[in-house]
Amino acid sequence: MTFRYAAVGLVALCVLGALGAPSASAANSGKCKTTADMDGAGRPNATSRCTGGFPSGARHRAVITCDTVQGAREHVVRRTYRSAWATTGSPAKVGCGFKSFLVGFTSEMRGN
Repeated sequence: MTFRYAAVGLVALCVLGALGAPSASAANSGKCKTTADMDGAGRPNATSRCTGGFPSGARHRAVITCDTVQGAREHVVRRTYRSAWATTGSPAKVGCGFKSFLVGFTSEMRGN
């Protein structure tokens, strides 16, 4: 059963990573792009990068949602992790723990 979750998570990661998840405010000329990848240990990570014309003081962060396998009976718990707020010129990165499978990822803005 764990192998099935790993296969589904890997396929979702490949598809979503290729598409990206752009999110930008219509009032600004700046754009944010969020991508997902896997680190060397096989844990999913999301990175948000924002560039362009955002107001002074605008911040962004990466958000990732993962299904985490827990306990001796291996039940699945859905968790959402958020990175720290970062300025628009620098990347924001957040990751899931071990035994986690990617469900989705996006970015959030404030101060725009």
